[in-house]
Amino acid sequence: SNKSGCLQEFFSPVNVAYLEGESSTNLDLHYLPFNMGKRYCAVIFINEQIGEFVYLMEGTCGLPLPSALLPMDSPNFLCISSILEGQSEPQPVLCLKCCLTDILREKLKIPLTNEAREKALAIAAQLQMSALEYERRKVTGTLESSSVRAAIAALGLSTVEKDVLHNLPTYSEQYIEYRVEISMPDYFEIPCKIYIPVLTSARVNAKHLENGNYCLATEAEDAAVELPIKFIPQCPGRYPCQILLQSKYDIRTYNIECVVNTDTVEAELEFVTPAYQPVFQDIPITNMSQQDWKLKACLKGCSFYGPPLIYVAPGETTIYTLMFKPTTECITKGKLILQNEANGTDHVFTLTGIATKPLALDHVLIDCPVRQITQKVIMVPNFTRNELRYKVSSDLLIVTGDPTLTVEPGDTAAYTLNISPWKRGKIQGVISFVAEDGEQQQCRPNLLEKTYGTQELQTVNAANTGQNLPCSEVWFALEINSIAAPPEKTLDVECAVLDTTVIEIPISNPTNDILTLDVLLDIPELSGEKSLLLQPKETVCYEVKYSPACVGSSKGSVIFVSEKTGEFWYALRLKAEKPLPITLPEVECELGKWVRQYILLVNPTYESLELKVVNSNSAHYSLETDSPNFLIVAPCSTTEVPVQFCPSALGRACHTAKISFMCPQLQEWIFFLSGVGLIPKPQEPASVSACLGYHSSIIITFRNPTFEDVSVDVILTDQEHVTHPPSDSVLHHSINKESVFWLPLKQTQEVYLAPKGKLDIPVLFAPQSMKLYEAVLVINVEKMLDDNWSLEDPIELNKQLSSSTVISESGEIKALRWIYPIHGIPEAPPHKSAPAVICCQARSRVEERVEVLLTGVVPAGRGSQIFRDPATPSNSMSVTIQNKVQVTEGFLTADEFLYDIEFESERVKSQLKSAVAINLVEKEWDSKTGIVTLVFNTVFAPNKPMRNPATLLVQCITGGIWKFPLLLVATEPEVDDVINIEAAGLNKESVISFRLTSKTRYPEPYTAYFLPGSDPEFDVSPQAGELLPLGSAGTLITIGFKPNMYGKKHRATLVIQTAGMQWMYLINGLPPQTTPPTASAKVVCRNTYEKSITVQQRNFVRENMKLLSTGVSSTIKGAPLILRAK
Repeated sequence: SNKSGCLQEFFSPVNVAYLEGESSTNLDLHYLPFNMGKRYCAVIFINEQIGEFVYLMEGTCGLPLPSALLPMDSPNFLCISSILEGQSEPQPVLCLKCCLTDILREKLKIPLTNEAREKALAIAAQLQMSALEYERRKVTGTLESSSVRAAIAALGLSTVEKDVLHNLPTYSEQYIEYRVEISMPDYFEIPCKIYIPVLTSARVNAKHLENGNYCLATEAEDAAVELPIKFIPQCPGRYPCQILLQSKYDIRTYNIECVVNTDTVEAELEFVTPAYQPVFQDIPITNMSQQDWKLKACLKGCSFYGPPLIYVAPGETTIYTLMFKPTTECITKGKLILQNEANGTDHVFTLTGIATKPLALDHVLIDCPVRQITQKVIMVPNFTRNELRYKVSSDLLIVTGDPTLTVEPGDTAAYTLNISPWKRGKIQGVISFVAEDGEQQQCRPNLLEKTYGTQELQTVNAANTGQNLPCSEVWFALEINSIAAPPEKTLDVECAVLDTTVIEIPISNPTNDILTLDVLLDIPELSGEKSLLLQPKETVCYEVKYSPACVGSSKGSVIFVSEKTGEFWYALRLKAEKPLPITLPEVECELGKWVRQYILLVNPTYESLELKVVNSNSAHYSLETDSPNFLIVAPCSTTEVPVQFCPSALGRACHTAKISFMCPQLQEWIFFLSGVGLIPKPQEPASVSACLGYHSSIIITFRNPTFEDVSVDVILTDQEHVTHPPSDSVLHHSINKESVFWLPLKQTQEVYLAPKGKLDIPVLFAPQSMKLYEAVLVINVEKMLDDNWSLEDPIELNKQLSSSTVISESGEIKALRWIYPIHGIPEAPPHKSAPAVICCQARSRVEERVEVLLTGVVPAGRGSQIFRDPATPSNSMSVTIQNKVQVTEGFLTADEFLYDIEFESERVKSQLKSAVAINLVEKEWDSKTGIVTLVFNTVFAPNKPMRNPATLLVQCITGGIWKFPLLLVATEPEVDDVINIEAAGLNKESVISFRLTSKTRYPEPYTAYFLPGSDPEFDVSPQAGELLPLGSAGTLITIGFKPNMYGKKHRATLVIQTAGMQWMYLINGLPPQTTPPTASAKVVCRNTYEKSITVQQRNFVRENMKLLSTGVSSTIKGAPLILRAK
């Protein structure tokens, strides 16, 4: 209860609280403060049984909620919003707008009455009324009357204030003074005090008070005073400010917010589109606030379109669609301003619209015959709001029509085209309609370039006339399909495939001028001159060559075109038959051998020919292809097919064949082959070698070339018995048993051999001395049942009867002989001594002398005279002749020895063949011992480290082979270069690169690696690849260095190796270079304070003499130092 007569702030709706046993209840209290600060209230609970107990309540009063300012009539006024940015509860906010470069000066309208305080006074009065009083005033409608509010407000006044209030007419002050405070004094300027009138008479006129403070009263109906405000923005954004008005009777708060828009644009949009074609751009607008946005669009610029208003809900994104649709070729500037009416912000976008040359409005297809006029109507629109007079032009000479066309605004007009083609085919072009004023009409060409040459012409004309915008233009794309007229004549032509026939067409010039005709041939099988020149009244025959590539019927055309006469043509009905058979030249081959012949297959077509092969005589002819029955010939190519001919009889009997190639394109392609079987001649010599004291063998394989049973006699003899025609006395002559050659066959006479059968004949060779041995293996072949060998040509028969390979009787060939010369080459026993070592550093060169001893050599001047075949005994040996060879007594020539180096494998040979060279520089023969000494100069220049054994082979021309072991050793080379890499930092990789090429003209594969012992901080890439050839830029090799500690010397050896070359690089990893600082230290660590008192040194000896007992640190603590006498 309020019995003190003060303004009550704590209220309780009930006076009695009831509690059940062992229960609790809630008591609601109302706190309605009118002054800032803390207030206390004691709640006393009284009961006769338990007595009294008290609760003390503390209430704290803060600033009141913001009140609403009155609306303003000002261009800077935006709205009075109910939500302040960043707050959840609705509060009245007065929003103003301002530019960044302006200073805002406005007068806020402050209400005379604090509506919030008046409402609080009414609530406080109602809470203190009795129930009867509350109902009475509720019925009469005086619950919130001024008398009620005044009575409650008087409770809060002191006695002096109450006396002043009762004597108010005599009181000199008619205004209440308010102190003014703002939350953003750096941006807002406002008077520190304001006086608000309390009497009606004081609200009529304005009155100036001291200290520059204003109290401006407007008309009575406004019930407000004006508060001047000045706002100076510093940067774009929102500036919320709270205004606090405080007096001893009242306290108020007001919220204002100034929105400062920037002068810069948020985005620059560029639109590029052909004229009359719209292009759209979606602009997203996101509302991150808690209130609805209404954005008004202000669009400036020609040909830009967009909605005038958009709404954006809180937390959502709305798309503003902007369209640019130009009606002419131009460049347009514009601006889009989206004004947010909710918060006053502006979103500015600059717009640039580029309208390029318009696209074709339509693609018009027109079919018309040659040498006739065809009409086509097209509809031409006018997209502007003015009447346009179009000037018509086209780039096609065959198109004609009216030169101008007038079209009403927003309408279309029909335009008629006249097309009169003079040749067949598809013709493409354009027809353009350009609108120009009378002064702007210029002499425009009737032909428009098919490129955009028209656009360049319009730009120049606009610049010359000072016109800013180009003229309106529309155009259409024309595609004219010109249909040929009936032919002058139809010709029938037949020709074989892969052959050529000539077609003659008579052409006359009926005019009196020289006539030039262009000739067009529509299929690739036809060929001829591209043009034809006719004199006046002249008639010539035009020749067309027909070369078919596929079997079948087709149609062709020979078209003659002239601008004077137009087009006329001849139709051809073509028929291609299968190709004519081809007969190849006759080939000759000895019986028992085979020869190769080539069939040339030409494919002139643009598709592959899949040929099926049919061979009529596969016994004597065979194709050397992957598949004997199938062959593919690539398009526009020529393929040579090798064919083997192996005769089975003498002469031409059964030696003809027909080989056919069949495919759908050619049907059947036939080749005829023929051959002649000849009497065999002596064969090439065969060589066999063996060491002294040992034997070796060679196998001579003989195959029966015929399809008949034959009887074979095998004879091993010398050359003397085969140089003349054989007779019965020497037919079976054989080498004696003491010879170095012999046959280990059990049966050598009358050996049966089936058709195409094979007989392997071994010949053993056991040399006795180091000389060349020669023998002849003769195979005598007779037909079974005493049949003779037949030969159709009697002249050829008479010539062959005297041959050493023919045994004749009574002018008939009784038997044939196959003669195989055999050369026996002895080899010296292998040397058991250590090999000669030739050592050299890789990528260096060394020359060393190698001396070998040959035992058992038979000099050429003292050897027996033997028959020799002119062929070289060993094709693998290289003959080396030196002009400076020292020849001693006993030798007649300087080329009696052949020598070469033999390697382990072909792979080693390919690597060392170019690195090793040997040359005979000296030879000497000891007449007493018969030992020959050879001195070789060996050059060894390896490219990479290696260790490979080899063998030096020496062969004497009189016979004998000696082998001497060699050992080629290439040591590690010196490093090619030293590469220093400076580190970029710990765990940071620094790289260095260089290029390397191979030593040949071809790319070579390589591998790159580090030798063992190299630091792992280095890496190389790529580790494998291909070195580019010599003379090119080279392959890029990259070395990386990534250290993980300082103070360690990092080294590595990089090796790059190919099949025949090796490079070596020494890599050093260097720490990063640091430069010591040159500036002096900024922190002074030296103590600049010096004591003025001199330091006195202590005399510890004197102090110790004055001690009477030992100290604490002594082992005997407290013992006297001076002994006293008893």
